[in-house]
Amino acid sequence: MLDEWKLARLYRAQYRAVGHHSAVKVCHWTKEAIRGHAPCYKQTFYGIKTANCLEMSPAITCNQRCLHCWRDTTIFSKGWVGPVDDPKDIIKGCIEERKKLLIGFMGNKNVEKSKVQDALNPKHAAISLTGEPCMYPRISELIDEFYAQGFESVYLVTSGTVPEALEKLNKLPTNLYLSLTAANLEQYKELCRPVEIDCWQRIQKSLDLMSKINTNTVIRITLIDKLNTENPEEFVPYIERAKAKYVECKAYMHVGYSKDRLTEAHMPSMETIRKFGKVIEENSNYKAKDERSDSRVLLLERTAKR
Repeated sequence: MLDEWKLARLYRAQYRAVGHHSAVKVCHWTKEAIRGHAPCYKQTFYGIKTANCLEMSPAITCNQRCLHCWRDTTIFSKGWVGPVDDPKDIIKGCIEERKKLLIGFMGNKNVEKSKVQDALNPKHAAISLTGEPCMYPRISELIDEFYAQGFESVYLVTSGTVPEALEKLNKLPTNLYLSLTAANLEQYKELCRPVEIDCWQRIQKSLDLMSKINTNTVIRITLIDKLNTENPEEFVPYIERAKAKYVECKAYMHVGYSKDRLTEAHMPSMETIRKFGKVIEENSNYKAKDERSDSRVLLLERTAKR
């Protein structure tokens, strides 16, 4: 599934390919946590330990080509191509490659060796690194296997374009994220550039499914200044439709391959994010709960029963 040129581009970006279609990478915040600096905002909001996070994806493919995506979308295929690896093999490979990426910290005299040793044993899985994870045909089995191997929490991040995968989940992820970047079809086509004609309709189905899923559900709105920050009230019906426990209003960050499509000016300020969140508050059953200005993210929590 991964050609040599795709593998080379992944490697240059510090990804490590696993098997036929998976990848792992150590994120900036994991490295910062090992150094003793500030953790990822998800530790602040939800209590997961950043240094023990395994960020990976079982699907280096996607049915969207989002403007704001910091991944290399040129390596994505339009659908699933090739073999389907076993979840056990994927997890084993991701843990091994992650260790190789982190082992260099053992030679850093400014880092406590005990912190590195602890970080080498991941306890949290974030299925979110690249592509659309729900396109992996065995996503439910993958989540089950993470739990079977003793992982304390498993996060699944999806665009919502594969609702049938959500319907078939066995053990639920600790947090189920749905990325919602647009509040209408025209905005969706402009920002997310789907490669399938019914993706918007599929997202609506996933929103309905979220309202019935009994786990921590999160709507994450990636805010791109001037492109989707000026119609916050239009997002409210979708948020209420999903009845998610949390809503994250998160700034687009001008990093990675997104720099080829957007400018630094498209990163909204924390004040812009707060104003956006305030409109959501005033028109919904959500109230601001927390924020991290260094990550430009605001957390809203649902106040009404589902």
